[in-house]
Amino acid sequence: MSRTFANWSGLVQSTPTEITKIVTTQDAQQVVALANATKAPITTVGSSHSHSFLVQNSIGIIALTDQINGPITINESDMSATIPSGMKLREASELLWKKGYAFSNQGDVDVQSIAGLICTGVHGTGLKYPSISSHVQDATLVSSTGDVFKASENIETLEATRLNLGALGIIMDVTLSVVPCFFLQEQNWKEKADLLVEKIDLLAKENDHFEFFWNPANDTTYIKTLNPHEGPVTRKDDFDRDYIDYSHRVFPSERTEKHTEMEYSVAYENGPSCFMEIRDLVLSGKHQVLWPIEYRTVAKDTGWISPAKDRLTVTISVHQGVDQPHESFFREAEDIFRTYEGRPHWGKCNYLTNNDFASIYGQGWDAFWKVQSDLDPKGVFLNPYLQGLRNP
Repeated sequence: MSRTFANWSGLVQSTPTEITKIVTTQDAQQVVALANATKAPITTVGSSHSHSFLVQNSIGIIALTDQINGPITINESDMSATIPSGMKLREASELLWKKGYAFSNQGDVDVQSIAGLICTGVHGTGLKYPSISSHVQDATLVSSTGDVFKASENIETLEATRLNLGALGIIMDVTLSVVPCFFLQEQNWKEKADLLVEKIDLLAKENDHFEFFWNPANDTTYIKTLNPHEGPVTRKDDFDRDYIDYSHRVFPSERTEKHTEMEYSVAYENGPSCFMEIRDLVLSGKHQVLWPIEYRTVAKDTGWISPAKDRLTVTISVHQGVDQPHESFFREAEDIFRTYEGRPHWGKCNYLTNNDFASIYGQGWDAFWKVQSDLDPKGVFLNPYLQGLRNP
């Protein structure tokens, strides 16, 4: 009998043929053997924080990887850390700090697994900081035949692994670039949206990390900047708008209310105009939207299917509570994003097809799927959503 599995928000649900846990490499190989014997594709899931159909599988096996754990290994000569794939970012960043290291940037939550970060291209904010996928130096994977291999054995395989959609194999560990540990100072204030738009470029360029949330209830933006500081830690309470702490404590915020989310990346210079159009859509009253819009920046990179490929980027996220209808609002927002040549975040909602992505990423799209097909010709790691992307 099938069991039900849902993502973090509860909105992406599956009735897989089997739900299993992976702890060791041998566990991963056994799951692969089962998938080959039963022709049931595998979907690996860490913290299930994705909002996309990447984590949906009702025709095969959902393999839970959050118990793949163990020590972190530091390579001081190349400033890298090899981290078990199931370890959550929160634990990994704390362990790194104790060893004197840190990630140069993090996203606005730290609940994801390490493998999940690079599966979907998680990012933070800051004009000098690309997505976490850009920092991948290597990974250990179990292949569709049960073989264990290193991504760095082949340059094309490594590039595809950096942002892999869970389609290449079962990831056992990831090697990421790290930096010496550092403190951050967080500052917060609010301004009306019209006034902020006039100074977005200045704020983004003058601060290491800049973002804001726009609240439709009062048409006000809540701004946050983070900048390196010498320390020491200062006290933070509910009324503090200016405090200093370890970097990994400052980067994330608590996001406990269940919601679903769409995020698109647009060219940096188009960010303010795109945001104002999305704001106008919300204020039009066509859709009942009480959740905020989030605005961040990301450095350009060269990833084959990266939303920040070859351009300095602004990311704009729209949200809706799980108890509210979201699709009609998201589809209309997506139409606006697409007029700005937007690219969707892989871990969040979108309604694009293979042809859409092929148009967005061109040769990068073809290169990714060539590596995927070479590694997994039988589609052992392709759930229905990924099958549709590989075979339009």
